[in-house]
Parts: sequence; structure tokens; C-alpha cells
Amino acid sequence: NLKKALESDKWPLAVNPNLICDVKSESDKKERGIGILELIVEEPIKGGKFLDYGCGEGYCAAQAKEVLGCSLSVGYDIKNPNWAYVSESAIFSTSYEEVKSLGPYDAILIFDVLDHVSQESPTETLKKVRDLLSPTGKVYLRCHPWISRHGTHHYHSLNKAYVHLVFSESEIKQLSDFVPEENQKVIYPLSTYQTMIKDSGFKILHERTITEKSEPFFKIPKIKERIIKNTGHKEFPEFQMSLQFIDYCLGKNQE
Repeated sequence: NLKKALESDKWPLAVNPNLICDVKSESDKKERGIGILELIVEEPIKGGKFLDYGCGEGYCAAQAKEVLGCSLSVGYDIKNPNWAYVSESAIFSTSYEEVKSLGPYDAILIFDVLDHVSQESPTETLKKVRDLLSPTGKVYLRCHPWISRHGTHHYHSLNKAYVHLVFSESEIKQLSDFVPEENQKVIYPLSTYQTMIKDSGFKILHERTITEKSEPFFKIPKIKERIIKNTGHKEFPEFQMSLQFIDYCLGKNQE
């Protein structure tokens, strides 16, 4: 019955299809990179150094000089998705030590990375980022909690809201061939991220939450029961589910 409901038009979409970046389009990915920089980084860093930590394909780092006015733009990721074709205006590396040697950085972007780290804890990741930051530099962090409507990015093949909260991982594998990234499965976003930030030696300069209420559809008894069970909450987590993104501007805690 749940599968039939998922296949129907009654199940709300996770993301407006018009807003989904075409992963096969270079122009779409370039525009997305520019959009992220303009949305997340609060101020230009003219003449400063910029780092995209966990840069993926590198489109933010490739556009940083033009958008932010920085003198040096670096993209770092533990995986190399063939950065050669992206841009000559940025340096890309899979070596943390090489990235460190090019710093310290005046601005560091961590966009939808912290929720997906797998080889270390998010706090350990933030501590490494702190070591790369200049004394007066800022970190621009976007968190994308698992409990949000598209926290596992399944919308690329199964564009249905909160599908990962209703179905188990084994059930989703039967419904979709999309393989999601590792996920920290954050179910209490505000307290969890604030603890990570504090324990890593940062202070929060600014915080912004992007919210969207879950539809009444998800309070249908069987669906509601599934969500409560799979999230480990004692009651329907309406507030937590409404937190789609949380953006932080961080500075070093000098104490």
C-alpha cells in the first residue's frame, strides 16, 4: 500500500523539478556554483584566499575569483572527479597538506559536506578546517540534515519528499537504483550542529535556518507511524522535518 501511495500523484515532491540541476549540463553546474557562492558567502574577499572544502566537481572554486574577487581559489576533496576540465582559475587538490601549505584562508566554504563525511567525525573535519583558517577568517557552512525532505538526495531518481524517513534502506534499494552518499543521519539538527561547532573550537557569528513545513499527507497514520519509528522520535517530528537547511557563518573561538 505504501508503494502504491509513493507511485501516486498524492505523494508530495521532494524538490520542484525546475530547480534540480542537470548533472549532464556544464552550464547548469556552472550557474549552480555561482548561485552557491552568491547565496552562502556573505561578503567579497577581495585580495584574500578562498577554499572550497569538499568541493566535489569544483564549480564553486572555479567561479570564486570572478564572484568573490579573491586572489587565490583552492578546491579540496578527497576524491578527484577530473578537475582538469573545470577551470584554470583555481587550484584543485586531494592532498590536505598541499591545501594547508597554500593557506591560511580568509574564507572557507563547506557546502553540504558535513552531513556526508565518512572517514572521520564531523567534529574532526571542522577541527581540520579550523587549522586552515586565518585568525580573522570566516567559515561558511551549509548543513543539510538527514531528517529534511530531501536529506539523502534521492530526488535525482526518486523525487518524493521524506521517502528515506518512510522506507527502510533495503526497501529504498528496491524502489530506486540511486546510491546515496554516507550520511550522519542527523535527527536533531539545531542541537547536533551547535555541539559539533562548539566542540571543534568555532563560534557562531550568524545562523540562518531555511524551513518548509511538511505536508498533512505525512500525518496519514501508517506513514506517520513509519516516520516516528525510522527517526527514533517518540512523536511526529514536525519541527525537525521542517528544517531543510541550516547556514552558519563561523569564526575562530579565541578563548
